[in-house]
Amino acid sequence: MKTVQVALRDSEQANSLRDLLTGDGAHQVHLVEQPDMGMAGVIVMDLDNLPASNALTGVPERVVVVASKANDDLARAWKAGVRRVVFYGDDPGTLRIAVLATELTLGTEDL
Repeated sequence: MKTVQVALRDSEQANSLRDLLTGDGAHQVHLVEQPDMGMAGVIVMDLDNLPASNALTGVPERVVVVASKANDDLARAWKAGVRRVVFYGDDPGTLRIAVLATELTLGTEDL
């Protein structure tokens, strides 16, 4: 079973993602305030919480960030080392696809 930690301030978006991922029977989803970096799997979080979380320490390629469409948010994410960004207001299926794509890039020990 693949693990996903979701640390989003928008509870509707977090719950929608959880429902989509757990619906396939292959995911265990944890809704968290701050991600546990010791737990394997993909981390989905708000851009604003990224600095305090240290989520880019270790395996930054397992992080999917949700940000606004403002140009400065994209620049901040890129400078921080984020390579997967989904926007607030995007369809929950888009966020699910970002999680699945991230999983494909990770080794089995990181899932």
